[in-house]
Amino acid sequence: MAGDAPEDDTAMKRTLIGLVFVLHGLAHSGLGMWAVPRGPDWFVVPMWWMAEVGFIVAGLGLLGIPWCRKIWEPVAVVAALSSILLLQFFGSVALAFGLVLDILILVHGLRWGESALLSFGRTSRAARIPSTHPQRHRFAVFAATALVVYVALAIPLRSWYLRWGTTGADRAAALPGDERTPVTNYRVDRAVTIRAPADSVWPWLVQLGQDRGGFYSYDRLERLIGADIRNASRIHPEWQTRQEGDLVRATQPNYLGGVFGAEPGWRVIDVVPRRAIVLDGWGAFVLVPRDSTTTTLYVRTRGASAPSLTGTLIAPFGLLVFEPVHFFMERGMLLGIKARAEGMA
Repeated sequence: MAGDAPEDDTAMKRTLIGLVFVLHGLAHSGLGMWAVPRGPDWFVVPMWWMAEVGFIVAGLGLLGIPWCRKIWEPVAVVAALSSILLLQFFGSVALAFGLVLDILILVHGLRWGESALLSFGRTSRAARIPSTHPQRHRFAVFAATALVVYVALAIPLRSWYLRWGTTGADRAAALPGDERTPVTNYRVDRAVTIRAPADSVWPWLVQLGQDRGGFYSYDRLERLIGADIRNASRIHPEWQTRQEGDLVRATQPNYLGGVFGAEPGWRVIDVVPRRAIVLDGWGAFVLVPRDSTTTTLYVRTRGASAPSLTGTLIAPFGLLVFEPVHFFMERGMLLGIKARAEGMA
């Protein structure tokens, strides 16, 4: 029995460093988000992808996922090198800390994972971990593979859905609300072209809000999570005013017991009559007439977030949950306004 102690200790270390690898990979969600606005997509996105996906795959390999275990060593090295290159977009303090962290995690991973790269070609015992619970093992393999596939798709697709419906010229154009965030590290631009004059779109836009016309998106889904939202199908004259300081309600007061505050929503911080509404915490809703019968509706979000521990902790949720869901609902809103305005026109 005493002879099993060293092997048990090695397995525990291998499991620990495997978890560290996975968490370190997920932490790159924040690094990638902060790096994207500071460098070209053709470089930043591949480096981000290789770092985050690579560390996750290497970690899952150390945790015993068969297909990941076969490639974990070279993948871990590539992930660390990609992470180091990505860190070049940050200041010296972040760069120094990130370099040390990447190197420490890589070295300890290769050592505790009994890497063949450090054992001169000998087969790693990590490649011979038996499965004592076949059903549980199959589920673990499926869940791990699903995680890798989802992260691998989320990173490259992010550039598309953050810019949905816009061109480079659209994103470079000045819009109302830009002056409130002169330094931007987080950018979302979405747009839809509506075959209707701006004056026909504005009445629908000004009705936005849970206590007004809803958000013209998927209100059945919103009601499934307890939000009392019902989309309007006509223009209501009593809802045709908005002014600075108004609250655009996200949902009913004290939603979920007040966890989001007594009055969840966004304050109106600027109004350009019949052209734009700027909401604090969401962004600018802007109508740009193209001709007498066509209008482009833009939704632009700008943020001045900077690298932080809190941001690093919540970034995986933002990348994998919040941003895709928000895109799905916001796209539904834009298409909902388009359908209503064109129907009225």
